[in-house]
Amino acid sequence: MILEKEIRAIQEGSLKATEETDKGRMITGYALKFGTRSQNLGGFIETIEKRALQNADMSDVRALIDHDPSKILGRTKAGTLKLSVDDIGLRFELSLPNTQYANDLYENLRLGNVSNCSFGFHLAKNGDSFKRDEKSGLPLRSLNNISRITDVSIVTYPAYEDTDVSIAQRHLKQHQSSHLEKEKIKLELDLIELSL
Repeated sequence: MILEKEIRAIQEGSLKATEETDKGRMITGYALKFGTRSQNLGGFIETIEKRALQNADMSDVRALIDHDPSKILGRTKAGTLKLSVDDIGLRFELSLPNTQYANDLYENLRLGNVSNCSFGFHLAKNGDSFKRDEKSGLPLRSLNNISRITDVSIVTYPAYEDTDVSIAQRHLKQHQSSHLEKEKIKLELDLIELSL
């Protein structure tokens, strides 16, 4: 079974560019935050549970610009990207390379032109659940078991609607189909009971 990658962006990226230190130029921030609600992602809203990263493989994660693999900023295997999970979410510390795109990004971060983060991931089997969101009336998807983080990205446009949500849409349809099938069986059993 091939796992398809999903990408999510957060609007409150909490990015910080630090001046040059003995470690070089660093960027720190949160690639994801627990318990925050997404915008409408095309018919559903999403949140990430605190337990979602408990079993996640984060052994080879890349830091990218706008999820573009040709603009790599760091990598956990190289020691240029450090990840840690805390009560807020997935925090990262990135030591920037001396490349033109990294220099441009650093300047844009310093000026405040770019300030948001995103992450790419694979969901574990049955790693999400749906319920009705009382606030919006839309289905609320909870990510509760992410199998792998593929990248953390610094993004220009953090809006969820600009991300690929095809897997989430498929999960939503499966959930709705399963719910309708259960309702149909219940109605058929009620009809059989009435006819007896």
